[in-house]
Amino acid sequence: MRDVIIIGGGIMGLLTARELRKTGRRVTIIEKGRTGAGATWASAGIISAHGTSGSADIAGPPGLRLRTASNEEWAHLAEDIAEESGTDIEYSLNGVLLIALDEEEAHGIQEKARAREWGEVEWMPPDVLRSEEPCLSTELAGALLVAGGNLEVRKLGPGLEIACRRLGVEIITGCAVEEILSEGNKITGVRADAEILEAPAVFVCAGIGSRSVPGSVPRAPITPQRGQMLAMDARALGLKRVVLTVNDPYLVPRADGRVLLGATREFAGEDPRLTVGGLSWLLSEGIRIAPGIAACAIEETWSGFRPTTSDYLPLIGEGALEGLYFCTGHGPSGIGPAPASVKLATALYLGDAPPIDPAPYDPMRFA
Repeated sequence: MRDVIIIGGGIMGLLTARELRKTGRRVTIIEKGRTGAGATWASAGIISAHGTSGSADIAGPPGLRLRTASNEEWAHLAEDIAEESGTDIEYSLNGVLLIALDEEEAHGIQEKARAREWGEVEWMPPDVLRSEEPCLSTELAGALLVAGGNLEVRKLGPGLEIACRRLGVEIITGCAVEEILSEGNKITGVRADAEILEAPAVFVCAGIGSRSVPGSVPRAPITPQRGQMLAMDARALGLKRVVLTVNDPYLVPRADGRVLLGATREFAGEDPRLTVGGLSWLLSEGIRIAPGIAACAIEETWSGFRPTTSDYLPLIGEGALEGLYFCTGHGPSGIGPAPASVKLATALYLGDAPPIDPAPYDPMRFA
């Protein structure tokens, strides 16, 4: 008999399974494709209390609380994943630069830094910024250095899967959940590929798939937001830190010398195709930030879908049915706030004191 079934094998599902299995629960993950192959795989893996783009402002203090709490967890989590799976997820915490393209942005960034709790920050005027990151444009008006960094998401998913399997988590892939089952007001399990799997608790952690699971109450009101991205051979740039702009794009250096350039934010249904306009915008804005990009070879292009809610806050906690829990809908900053989100979701399931106020993320706000 299973204790918990988790729908979705991305970072939220894998981390939730790992956390619950460590409490002795018998856990099964059901993933319709491959683990870590959806939004997790497509992500840039940015870790920052600031978040990325204007969506961080929409999410407000509740979004900031999740990101800040997670920042403190990531270093320990990266070490634990390495020990449990033998996988180095290339976690790097050497700071994130929020750059200003002009004086108006410089003023706005510094005002936000004073008003928000981003931890220790340092304003870099143009000359200091240029000495720290010579590849960046001389036209920039400065940058705010905030705590954060990045990790390699394409190692994170496989590493978490190995860790979960070694802990005894059952992982079923290539299997679609057709319905969440309940009797009266209590969860009894799921129907997946015409088979009934029983469990008194179900966690919905399926990204954009969370919105289309029959039997879910409430139905997760998630809209897919497409992000187009590309990776370059940018060893010649020598970029050391993640570079964010106020409203995108961003640059993310990888350990192998590649630099990721992302990402568009488009509500285009679930069409994964790249567009001429999207890639053209990324490249032109990227060159504006770091002119040397023009000489870099493009190695890969892809798109992914962010599971976005109307208030840009995730659904974390119990739904309308006893035993139905959510940890989904993290939108543009899904990787960053994952550890704190999972800690909160599992605490609510276990009946433990929540580490942060759960009210802003309550799934029932959409009932």
